[in-house]
Amino acid sequence: MLREKVPVRYKNPHASDDLILGLDIIENTPVEEINGNILENSEIYKNWLQAEDDIPAPAIIIGGGDSINDHIEEIQNLMYDGAIVFALNGASQWARKNGIAVHYQVILDAKEETSDLVDSFADEHLFASQCHPATLYAAENLTLWHLNRPGTEELLPPQRVRDGGYALVGGDSSVGVCALCVAFIKGHRDLHIFGFDTSYRGGKSHGYKQRINATMPTMKTGWAGKEYTISLAMRDQCQNFMAYSAALKEAGCNFNVYGEGLLQSVYHADVDNLSEQDKYRLMWMFPAYRGVSPGEYIAEFYIEKFKPEGKIIDFGCGTGRAAIKFKAAGLEPLLIDFAGNCRDEEAADFPFLEWDLTKEIPGKAVYGFCTDVMEHIPTQDVDLVINNIMDTVDSCFFQISTVDDVGGELIGATLHHTVKPHNWWKDKFKGYRVDFAQNLEMASLFHVSH
Repeated sequence: MLREKVPVRYKNPHASDDLILGLDIIENTPVEEINGNILENSEIYKNWLQAEDDIPAPAIIIGGGDSINDHIEEIQNLMYDGAIVFALNGASQWARKNGIAVHYQVILDAKEETSDLVDSFADEHLFASQCHPATLYAAENLTLWHLNRPGTEELLPPQRVRDGGYALVGGDSSVGVCALCVAFIKGHRDLHIFGFDTSYRGGKSHGYKQRINATMPTMKTGWAGKEYTISLAMRDQCQNFMAYSAALKEAGCNFNVYGEGLLQSVYHADVDNLSEQDKYRLMWMFPAYRGVSPGEYIAEFYIEKFKPEGKIIDFGCGTGRAAIKFKAAGLEPLLIDFAGNCRDEEAADFPFLEWDLTKEIPGKAVYGFCTDVMEHIPTQDVDLVINNIMDTVDSCFFQISTVDDVGGELIGATLHHTVKPHNWWKDKFKGYRVDFAQNLEMASLFHVSH
């Protein structure tokens, strides 16, 4: 049931560096219980969400971030002009107390205590089939929707699946992102989004008191020169929002994102003024960028040819798929990357260090692996990064792309800063022994040792 191992920093005023501890994050509801809820609820409740024709009315989607308190009048004005209000969880009760009529309350969470958030005054309740039965029982005008996750339809009544006529909702585990998809399914294309802060403000996680979030573990994250306090769920929502908002825009949606917080800062980011690290944090929020993992495809060649044993450092690990192959081969991988959100879920519990390779690298190993990283390094820093890597390991395998990148188009940025031919790169290793070199059509391979 382990969901992820997250590095959490603790500051000691008497220490020169932060203490970094791995915090095991688990799902708040076991998968078996979620599946049981889906089985039970889909048998009882027959009114399921289905796709509707496009409608001109804008959708207001209200999350729980504290910034909603800055936009009450704007929300009210949009509502008076005919916008339809979707409120998430406890934001529905907050909206009503502030003179905002809620057309739809949206809930996803499977915990039993979520039933306390049900707003009986909302016109309609759009609740996920994975919700606890007590939550659904508290709803008076219920439409059930099903999260588009592997195996969901296997839990639904077979005849209903054969009949079709219902929609599966994207958004992963984030109720906010699911609500975007729900609004789209119901025909809305003009989306006005409030309270999607995905960070704490003034020590508060929500714009109202919400007891069930009081003990949620938090961590610090940096973005565009500012530090934010977030929970794991907030981080996931921020990343999922970027991916799904891009997909919904392609499907014809218009987005208006209000408020202040981590998500708003990421969404409105001026890419030209972002640091290199933030550019990659942004890139890894798009599933398309992690579609191809070059290290994954060359890892087996490296293992077979160079026979590494024991500890290996994967410099610029990206998705971590190469490290998965190393682990399967009996190696002990340490993953290092510029952006902490790069790894796939399957590699999330591997030892990991978020690090800038232009800095002296902590740790030592006999073997190193660095694929499709060096071309991302600014040319003036190439020698420094090579030396830092080689100071850390006895030998290192490099795969270096020799062509321009295409991935940066996702955010309008150039990611390959050093696109050079094979012999240029070979000359960069002249201070070391090049045991192996191969010039491929789009990349160069080197095995370098002392």
